[in-house]
Parts: sequence; C-alpha cells; structure tokens
Amino acid sequence: MVTHPSQMKARKGMVIRKRGKKWQCLVRLKTVSVTQSFWKISDARNWGKKTETEILNGTYLKDLSLVQMRLKDLLQLYLEKALHKSKRPQILKYDVEMLRRQPLARLTLAQLSPVKIAEFRDERLNAGKSTSTVRSYMKLISRAITIGQKEMGIPLQQNPFTLVEKPKAAPARERTLTDIELKRLFAECKKDRKFYFLAAFAETAYLTLCRRGELLNLKSSNVDWMHSTAHIAETKTDKPRTIGLSPRVIEILKGLPKSFDGTFFPVRSISAFEKSFRSAVRAAGIKDFRLHDLRHCGARHLIEDKNFSTMELMEQGGWTSGAMAKRYANISPKHLAAKLKKA
Repeated sequence: MVTHPSQMKARKGMVIRKRGKKWQCLVRLKTVSVTQSFWKISDARNWGKKTETEILNGTYLKDLSLVQMRLKDLLQLYLEKALHKSKRPQILKYDVEMLRRQPLARLTLAQLSPVKIAEFRDERLNAGKSTSTVRSYMKLISRAITIGQKEMGIPLQQNPFTLVEKPKAAPARERTLTDIELKRLFAECKKDRKFYFLAAFAETAYLTLCRRGELLNLKSSNVDWMHSTAHIAETKTDKPRTIGLSPRVIEILKGLPKSFDGTFFPVRSISAFEKSFRSAVRAAGIKDFRLHDLRHCGARHLIEDKNFSTMELMEQGGWTSGAMAKRYANISPKHLAAKLKKA
C-alpha cells in the first residue's frame, strides 16, 4: 500500500521509499535492520521480500563483508592459521600458493557454487593432474572453508564443496624404471643448472625410499654418521622412523655443501624443483614418470637386489601394511623366474 509518492510500505517490516533517483528498501524484522538501494522499484520489492524470508527462516547473512571475501584471501588466512600446526609445512604452503593462483580463487565466497567447483575439478583433471591430487586440492579448500565457518565467523549456511563429487581414486600406480633408464635420468639431473643437488636428491630418494617432503626436511643433525642411520621426524603418517643409509647415500650426503638452514636439499620453490625434475625426465627420453615413482623403483631394488624382507621394507619406507609395501615393490616376473631357477 502506497502512503506517499516517496514512500511505499510493501508489508510489515519492509518499507520502500524514493531517495533521489533510487528506490531504497528498508527491512526491519526481529533483530535485523538492513537497507539496500535500487534503480527500479520492482528490484527493491523483490530484494525486500527475499530478505524478509531469509530473516524469518534464519538464513540471512548478517555480515555480508565476510562472504564477499575472495577465496584466495581465505586460503591465505587459513595458511597463516594452519602452517605452524602442519606436519608438512612446505607442502601446505606450496599447495595453498598454487591454489591462490587459480581462477576459482578470484571468486568471493558468496559466488562459490557447486557448478563453479565442478568446473575447477574438471579443469584440473584435464590439465593432467591425478585424481588423488585433485582430491587433495578439493579437501584443502573445503577444510579452509570449514575453519572459516567455525573459527572466523564466515556465515555460509553450507560448505559448497560438500555438494560436489570428488573424482574417484585412480588405480594405484606401479611405474618403475629399468637400471638403464635410471642411469639416464640421474645423468640428466646432473645437468640441471637451477638445482645443483637434483641428481643427489633423486638418487637418495631412490636408495632410501624417502618421500619428497621427508628428504627436503632432512638435516645433518638427523643423521647418525657412525651407525649410518637417519631419523625422519616429519612423515606423511605422522609416525617418525629411523632408516638405514647405504654407503652410497652416506657418500652423497657428505659430498653436499652445507646449507644455511642445515638441510641437505635447500628448496625454496617446490614447483620450480619439480619442473626441473620433469625436464630431466623428458631429456632422458622417459614418459609418465613422477618424482614419487622413485619410491616404487627403490622398493623393487631393495627386494630384488638387496633381499629385503617385507618387514624390513615396511620399516625403511614407512609403510604401515605389508600389502602397501608389496604394491610399491611390484616385484618383476623376471625376478620371480630367476629365483625359481635357483631353487
């Protein structure tokens, strides 16, 4: 009902009035009082009705500034909050910095929708990222939003990532290299100009079964030179372990120059480091081989060439089950046939 040319009361709790050239809608209901201006009276009326409904249903977002925050800013806040608690801070920092560069991160939290998230998922998969990597990206962003809801007061009614299906886990990789391919790879790694220790890192990963993060965090103080062992304090499973070091690994580590922070492999940019490794892989004429696959190669080497038992392999590689250790070792049929000939 219009009570004045410059003021129209649409319903209880909502008033629409002319302010200059715009129509201003005032909604005052329960403990909420909010205004918004529009060029058209129909837009003002529609917004007012929608706002009233949200207030009555308890879904109205009081602090709009928080949902107008961009995802990249939330990820940065999450990184600052979670970094000191993380078991793998370098990996977390790398992943967050990479995600903050994605187009999805430019959206505000209010703009995040299942459709946009699904597009991000599919784009990453089409770019060649593994399903496990994309799943970890989605899990990280979802975790950041959940923390934002619980601890930062972000008034999203639902985490949109819970509405999007994650890619199904891919079959376990069993990629290994022949001895000749390994030699070619290590030779190409030695040629890298950006990371003088790339070849040393690759060979050490192969011989110790250490994961990338475990080696990057390894310091001279973690090594017992007298007993040829190394204590791995930060692991993927959160269970520290002590591993054996072969004479060749001891030789490699002693030959590396001391770094400013005591680590053997001072990497500041993981993305640049992995790029150098991929370049070495291509130069060696090898296809579909990742840095993590060196664990597969090393596990097979210890089983076939060093006669490690399954239990010994589990201790060295940090696996919690014999089945997982065996999957990584992926013993070759030729090795089985050779053993049968000796029996």
